[in-house]
Amino acid sequence: MVELIDLSRQSLTGYGIELRPVTPSDLPSLRRWRNSPEVSSQMKDSSYIMPSAQRRWFERIQQESSQAHWVVWFKGVRTGYMNVVGQGSLKDQPYLEGGMYVGQSTVRSGLLGFAIALMQLKVVFEHARVPVYQTVYKATNKAARRFNEYLGYTEDAVEEGFVKISLDEVAYVATKARMARYFENV
Repeated sequence: MVELIDLSRQSLTGYGIELRPVTPSDLPSLRRWRNSPEVSSQMKDSSYIMPSAQRRWFERIQQESSQAHWVVWFKGVRTGYMNVVGQGSLKDQPYLEGGMYVGQSTVRSGLLGFAIALMQLKVVFEHARVPVYQTVYKATNKAARRFNEYLGYTEDAVEEGFVKISLDEVAYVATKARMARYFENV
């Protein structure tokens, strides 16, 4: 088991993907993906990110014990981003929040989004051992709604055009069992 203190600095594998902590060499890809209309249009803050702002973000997250940020690698190619965020240290939280997206890359898979989401839940429930995971999606994003319903999320609220959803450990166990047939060595 990965020590929680080192969680944000650990590479993790599962569901056919690898999570690697964000490094300076990842910043151009992350910025390009985040600024793409496909991704930025689904964010609360859709403003264009300049290289200097991306660098400041990276420097800030290096100092945060309440957050962990990873670049997603699939078939040896950088292909997405994932994070988890707490209210303090990632230990002993009543819940964690987070986000993820699939970037444009030379490798794509219909299951890639599910693999990232399942790894995110694995981090929350198996590594951090937190009882609830929460996230949001844009209310107009019907694909995100179907995706999250399939994963077993419960809708908690709609605020300012975003749907707040959550998943507890019981639902995670059921989701993991249901999705196992799609992934080897879950």
